[in-house]
This record gives sequence, C-alpha cells and structure tokens, in this order.
Amino acid sequence: MNVGKKIVKSFVGISFEKLLKAVPSFNNLRLIFMYHRVVEKPPVGLHDPALIVTSRTLDMHISEISKYFQIVPIDDILAPTDGGKRLCSITFDDGWHDNYDAAFAVLKKYQVPATIFIPVNLVSSQQNFWFQNLWDLASRVDRDGTSSDFVEYFRGLVPSWRRPGISLEQIYELTHELKSKSAEKLDALVLQAYERLGVTLPSTRYIMSWEQIREMSKEGITFGSHGLHHYILTQLNHDTKSKEVVNSFHALQNAKVAMTPFFSYPNGNWDEEALSLVRQAGYRGAVTTSIGSNGLSTNPYLLKRIAIHEDISHTASLLWFRIFQAVIS
Repeated sequence: MNVGKKIVKSFVGISFEKLLKAVPSFNNLRLIFMYHRVVEKPPVGLHDPALIVTSRTLDMHISEISKYFQIVPIDDILAPTDGGKRLCSITFDDGWHDNYDAAFAVLKKYQVPATIFIPVNLVSSQQNFWFQNLWDLASRVDRDGTSSDFVEYFRGLVPSWRRPGISLEQIYELTHELKSKSAEKLDALVLQAYERLGVTLPSTRYIMSWEQIREMSKEGITFGSHGLHHYILTQLNHDTKSKEVVNSFHALQNAKVAMTPFFSYPNGNWDEEALSLVRQAGYRGAVTTSIGSNGLSTNPYLLKRIAIHEDISHTASLLWFRIFQAVIS
C-alpha cells in the first residue's frame, strides 16, 4: 500500500469511527470478520500475505472492535436484540495450525467467542492444502534458482497463465488460474510438480489436530464445516459436492467438538445446487467471502464477511477503514 493511499484510508477510518459513535442508525450492524492465519511474524520466503495477520494485530483488532460491538458466536449473529445492538462475530477459515499456536491465546485473553471452519478430512492428516504446497514449492525453487523448471511445468498445465514466473503477483495469478481446474485433481497436480522437480515435500503440517480442536472447544471456540477436503464446490459433480457438504456435517456432529451448524463455502464459491445442499443437510447458515454487513433480513445461507489481513489492517485507523468499506458496500 503506497503512502498516499494509506494516509487517505487512515483519515477515512478515523472519521468513520467517530461517526459510528454518533449515528444511531449504525446500531443494528451485524458484521462477521474473516481471518485465516495468525502468526507471531510473517514467514520467510514467498508466501501468501492475504492470509496472514500477526497475533499483535489480532489483539489490537479485538480491543478496537470491543469498544463498539458485542462479539457473539456466529449462531447469534442474526438474533433479534432489544433496542438494537451492534453485533459482530469472529471467524477463521481453514483450521490452520497457527490458529491454535497464536490466535487461541489472544481469544482466551479477551474471553471472546470465535468460529473456525475446518476441512474435516484434513484434520490430523498428513495432507496440506494444494495452494500452500504451491507457495512452498515456489519459495523453494526461488531460493534454489530452479524456477525455470517450475514455470515450464505449470505453463504446460495452465497455458492461460499470462505472466509466468516466480513473484508474489505471478504466483497469485497461477493460483487463480489453477482454481478453474477440477477441484479433486489439484492436490495431485501440485504433488506431481514436486516429483518432477525433484523437490521433497515440506514436513510442516499446517492444519490443526483433533486434540487441539477439542482443547479449543472447551474455551468458547466453535467449529463449522469447510467441507471434507476444501474442494471448491462449483468445480464438483453433484455426488462429490453432496459428500463435501453433507458428510462433513455428520462428521462434525460425531467428532465430540463444539460444533456450530454453519458452513463456509471454500474459496467463497457457491451455486444454487450448493445452497440447496447446505440447507437440506441441516446447517442453520453459511458464510461467503463477499464483503459487506448483514441485517435481520439477510439470507442466512449467504452471510457476508469482512476479509482481514495484515497489510490492510495493521493500524486501528486502517481497520476502521476496512469496516467502513464493508458498511457502504
């Protein structure tokens, strides 16, 4: 973010916070914050910064939000309130290991509820997300000077990759292009790249274990479904899509964790078939990645959220600007 834009956004954020104090019409706001990873400091090498906030920033966010909002479980985000109250919920997508390592301590410090949406079949497994494996591989070949082999492999798979290379923007573009492929094949495509390039898979496990989830369940953290494998639902046939939605619901019910009957659409993608499956499975609601605020008339299966990461929210004024964006969207 360049300096000029940051100054303008900070000024708007400060102004919006002052307006929030004074305008009663804002009292019925219902906001849902969407986080992914929480780290002590950003990883070294190529990584996706849009997924990361630091634990220090998360701490500041909760302190700021608590001044004006009651933080409630997502189950209560659309509940009627006497006299109108500003409500918000905190959510995390994917079940990253650092939600336990770093976010958990901050949530306990403030004793606030939160919901983590987990890909049920990846919990306690040796499998990582295909996109995280891609970033790890890109970082490795960038460090080793073998990026040409990486580019050749993925250019063969994705001819539409317009700017092949190893940089933050280029890997973002490659990831976006790969998401148009069959969701069930993406893991294999990336793993094959490791084999072709002679690179060993990283030993780091990025997803939480059931033991950690059960520990967090005792401290006011609830868990919703992010599917079985984090497959993008719009890239699946009906049977596989149904399994992702329905089977993950039942698996969570049987997992002896603090379950919330809410679904998070992987990558934010949904269609009418997915919407119908989520309703029929027994979920009370579902969250998207569309930015915005919610109200009592909002479709509970298309709840909007506010995506948060470090670059756009590392100061209080930038956080309030991001909230302003959601309110006016």
